[in-house]
Formats: sequence, C-alpha cells, structure tokens
Amino acid sequence: MCLDTKIPVVGLTGGIASGKSTALEIFKSLGWSVISADSIVAEILLSNKDIRNRIGARWNSAVNKDSGSIDKVELSRIIFNSKSDRAWLESILHPIVRLQWISFVQSRPNDHCIIELPLLFENNLQKHFTFTVSMFAPHRVILKRLASRGFDAEESQKRIDAQMHSLSKANYADFVIWGGGQSRFLKVQIEQLSAQFL
Repeated sequence: MCLDTKIPVVGLTGGIASGKSTALEIFKSLGWSVISADSIVAEILLSNKDIRNRIGARWNSAVNKDSGSIDKVELSRIIFNSKSDRAWLESILHPIVRLQWISFVQSRPNDHCIIELPLLFENNLQKHFTFTVSMFAPHRVILKRLASRGFDAEESQKRIDAQMHSLSKANYADFVIWGGGQSRFLKVQIEQLSAQFL
C-alpha cells in the first residue's frame, strides 16, 4: 500500500537518541501534522489485546504485568539481546504500524505530514515519501543521552547496533539534520528545511 498525495509527506528517521522526537515537536510547532512509530507501538501494546496475548504467549510471565499490560522495559531487554526475538516482534507490529501511519496521512489530505520512523531505510519505506530526512548525532552524544535514560554502555551499544549505522542513514536520506548540538540550532535547521519543503 503506497501513499498517493500531492501534499508533502516527509519521512523522518535517524539513529537512537539522535534527536528525532525533539525534531518532530519542532515540525509540529511549525504547523506540520506529525506522528511517530514509537507512539503507535505504545498504543498497540496498550489497546490491542490480540497482540498483547501473542507477546505474552511467547515470553510468558517475563513480560506480563499483573495489570494485564506489557512490561515494556523487560520486553525491550529481551529483543535487544536476541535478533530472532526482535525479528518476531517486528513481524507482528510493523504491518499494523504501517497501516496506521498511512491511514493518518490519508485522513489529512490537505495537510503536510511528518512521519517519524526509526527503521525507515531498514524496511525500505522511502517510496512512500516526498522527502526523507535523517537525524545525525555523534556517537559520544548518543551514549551520553542513553546514559541519561538509564542505559549502561553495553545496553546502549546493543540498541545502537540494532539499527542501520547513522552514516548509512545519512547517505540514503534526501536531507540530513545535525542533532548533536544546541536545541536552538536544531530549530533553525528545521525552520529552513520546512520552508524549503513547502
């Protein structure tokens, strides 16, 4: 299923902790309709009982909370320690996520949209977008940001290694945003890029 729209639809990607969420908020403040794959996944885990049951059946009490919800911290630990587990989870989540962000764009036919997709290039989704933008931040900055989220060096590296290298993402993208500096510089870049897109 491909998007068919004359309004700009931008795919935003980048490595973990490269500044994607902050960039998305800036685009939103500039009048763009925005949606994030991570927020869609969070909603699926909260509201889709069938998906929760399938995840619970695979990992049993390891990820099931007493409330019936999924322990996302434990689920994250499992999938970043096993490529096969990560592939299985992505195989059941990604088709639903894709349908939801495509539906989001199609429900806003007169809007310009930004879709934040960490695995945009890994899943060969470029064809859906008018332009692709990749965030880039230095490795040391990413490690520092992940440490502030409570991840040690080993956990951080596993998350970094689970995605395409940031330089490769930058090479594939139509535009690259520097996400390793001050927020005011990030805003200036996005303001200029937004004006160019429109």
